[in-house]
Amino acid sequence: MKIEKETLSGGHFASFDIPGTLAALESGRSPVVAVVGDYCLDKYLFIDARLEEPSVETGLPAHQIRRKGLFPGAAGTVAGNLAALGARVRAIGLCGDDGEGFELLRGLEERRIDTTGMVKSGEIFTSTYIKPIYEKDGSARELSRLDIRNGAPAPESALEKVKAALRETVPRADAVAVADQFTFQAGSVLGGDIPDLLAELAAAYPEKFFMVDSRSNAARYRNLLIKCNASELLDLVRRIKDPGAPAQVAADPSADRNVDALVEAGRFLAERNARPILATRGRHGSILFDAEKAPIFIPAIPVTGPIDICGAGDATNAGLAFAQALGIPLPESALVAGIVSSITIRQIGVTGTASLDEVARVLRGYCQKP
Repeated sequence: MKIEKETLSGGHFASFDIPGTLAALESGRSPVVAVVGDYCLDKYLFIDARLEEPSVETGLPAHQIRRKGLFPGAAGTVAGNLAALGARVRAIGLCGDDGEGFELLRGLEERRIDTTGMVKSGEIFTSTYIKPIYEKDGSARELSRLDIRNGAPAPESALEKVKAALRETVPRADAVAVADQFTFQAGSVLGGDIPDLLAELAAAYPEKFFMVDSRSNAARYRNLLIKCNASELLDLVRRIKDPGAPAQVAADPSADRNVDALVEAGRFLAERNARPILATRGRHGSILFDAEKAPIFIPAIPVTGPIDICGAGDATNAGLAFAQALGIPLPESALVAGIVSSITIRQIGVTGTASLDEVARVLRGYCQKP
């Protein structure tokens, strides 16, 4: 398989040690990775259009659901992908004492994920993404999503238990992946001073890999590698330079190709944080920034056929954390992360995962075009 390269300025393309990466992935090691963040339940509801009937009470169409799929989402997607790769995963987060919380915990445990760090609280309800899938004439399309979210901050008593779980788990982990999912902090497990605690733990255990993926709050994190997409990187740096600027909610579709702006922003953030930055660019690959090095461009893995990019970023996070937990160099880890994402986006109507065998198969077919 040949990877087409762009001609980009301001950095260079990575040269990968594929045999070394394969040897590390197939070493049989099962690293311990703690995944802390916003856990949700992904609830897919499959509507059979043939059975639609009018409601007796309102006359409106009553969609008939004959199949459903329940998956751990958000931080749960990161945890599920890590478990599928062979990591021993410790989940740290919040859920409600409700039916969705029961399904979320059951889904995590079915994937052999340790849920002792999941704090259950009757003061909140479990964040849930309801995804109706309309099936008609052999085709399927996703309708508008319905989100169940808490409108108030997470209870302090629950957050104290999360802190205790972090202090207990981090010393036994090889890597820590933080999934800061929510645009607004209401109901997030990462509210309060938990980012400060994560910074303290990262400083106390410099031999461990710490990373965070945050849609809107990456500036709150110190001592962690920041992974973001191109649009998030540009928006983050804009708000750091202008603290009064509002967060950009909608993604900038032109950001992936705005290489000069990305290089400037990535270098600025890497120097500010004194930690590497990984910015993903969809089908254009990703860029790895380090304050002391030129930017490194990571090629994308070509994908054909129908895709579902929901969860692509979470899959990337899992691949990066898994590879880093095995001691694989950062450029190769970024390549592995892209491979994991390229596999999962081909899985339609599910919260996809990639197996270690699938990743190794792609790596074996990988070669760089001169």
